Amino acid sequence: MLDKLTEEEIFLLLGKISGSLSPEEEIELTALFSRNPHANTAYEELKNEIPVKNTSEYFSNRHQNPTWKDLTEDLRKPLPGKLVPLYKRKWFAAAVISGLVIGAGLMFLPRSSSTKESATTVAGVSKPGIELTLADGRVIDLSKQQGAIDAGSAKLNNTDKSLNYSLSGAAEQGMSTLNIPVGADYKIKLADGTEVWLNSKTRLEFPLSFTGNTREIRINGEAYIKVAKDPAKPFIVHLPQSSVQVLGTAFNVNTYDGSIEKVALVEGSVSLKVPGAESRIVPGNQAIYTAGQPVSQEAFDPKYVLSWRNGLYYFNDASLQEISKVVPRWFGINLEIDNPAINDRRFTGVIDRKKPVAVFLDDLKAIAKIESWFDREGNLHLK
Repeated sequence: MLDKLTEEEIFLLLGKISGSLSPEEEIELTALFSRNPHANTAYEELKNEIPVKNTSEYFSNRHQNPTWKDLTEDLRKPLPGKLVPLYKRKWFAAAVISGLVIGAGLMFLPRSSSTKESATTVAGVSKPGIELTLADGRVIDLSKQQGAIDAGSAKLNNTDKSLNYSLSGAAEQGMSTLNIPVGADYKIKLADGTEVWLNSKTRLEFPLSFTGNTREIRINGEAYIKVAKDPAKPFIVHLPQSSVQVLGTAFNVNTYDGSIEKVALVEGSVSLKVPGAESRIVPGNQAIYTAGQPVSQEAFDPKYVLSWRNGLYYFNDASLQEISKVVPRWFGINLEIDNPAINDRRFTGVIDRKKPVAVFLDDLKAIAKIESWFDREGNLHLK
């Protein structure tokens, strides 16, 4: 039955066998079992054919330059004596390819190390740090100050792009603000245990301590939120045009497009409140609200909606104009398309934020013959 599945669907099954799927990927797998009647049979075939030990070790340690097509066959073979660690994720091996762009059915793999080294010579832009502004006006640069930080009644711990804190007394009243600049991402654990992952160019407003009958924060940008359960105190996320009310759940909010707000629910139950209406969202669905229009809902693909937390931006049949909106946000580079004729060119692939933007630009040139250059101000031009 494997011939009835795509290569990516087979990877989902292999990830299930190895026990390495994330919660988002579990949702994607559930959707696969629902839509493809051959998936269950293929899953059983793989389980019987491939030792679990082989699966786990191969996903953790892959040979250089893998392809989608050869991994399943390799898993059936005895493990080699020496493997080269290549990927952090256990099963997503072949998909995590720096600068991957697919056009006209072509997939471009990473080039040699010498090519990547030359990419680092592209003009860079000095980026601002991650800033925490406390309610009393004090500003803390979290990009420079690491470890324990004394902030009065709050004792901060800033390590590994993550902030948590404890209170030694009454917290300063008012809202603190956490600003994530372009090209960065960050995680914060709030006073109630709620965890918030913040994408680049995102602002979070929150109180150091929740008082009253509700827990309320404000977000502008994109964030993944895992709310600590407290039935006595509903959690409310205020977006620029709407609000999300929950008791305990995990979901993603996106307000990058000023006129459109998106709320994707991973687990639990939330209600999206907009002027004059309220819409309850079920897991696996994304609610989309445009000012002045009714809320719509549709199933979402976790790969495209949630992979930003792994530093990846997936795009499927997207225009160059759509893709170009990500470059300023992720790399801190202003981008201009000098040739309007290329705006509607369509692409499918992934951008890796951890790699130089030059890797992505080189692939655009190789696949679509799109040239790029930097002007004296550091702005990127495509033509």
